[in-house]
Amino acid sequence: MKYFVVILLFFTFSSLSAQTITERNDFKKYFDEYNHQGCFVLFDLNKNEYIKYNPAAASQEFIPASTFKIFNSLVGLETGAIKDENEIMKWDGEKRMYDVWNQDLDLTNAFKYSAVWFYQQLARKIGEEKMKYYIKLNHYGSEDISGSIDKFWLDGGLKISADEQIEFLKKIYRNEVKFS
Repeated sequence: MKYFVVILLFFTFSSLSAQTITERNDFKKYFDEYNHQGCFVLFDLNKNEYIKYNPAAASQEFIPASTFKIFNSLVGLETGAIKDENEIMKWDGEKRMYDVWNQDLDLTNAFKYSAVWFYQQLARKIGEEKMKYYIKLNHYGSEDISGSIDKFWLDGGLKISADEQIEFLKKIYRNEVKFS
């Protein structure tokens, strides 16, 4: 059985009210339909309200996988490993499972298509020392980048919970992360 985590953050603009958490156990049917276990977290910044399915799982740390592209992009831009969202990285010619990955990509499209090869190449350009520095500086998840520099968020030591991911996204929105 596969494990699947859904994380959503909803931003609107007005004052915060008292925090509430609504559990949606009826969401289980969506996971069951695809024979998956997992959790769902939605945070509405305007209402200061969480909607959660399986909150116990939302507090457990898992590999960040594709959600790490947010952090990876920020580090890439901060360190100059990529100059902006329009800089193109050359595709290595290796055929991958999704046709949209099999081409040169800029950051905008790599993010849109969740192109793993692009983010692996970006992480290699950033380098282990700088990546480790920004992960620790921003207290991202377990802060463990053991494994190779181009896979630690896919099958290495880095782990983060859905709840921690939401907190990180809130910090981005509030400009509380350690990036210019």
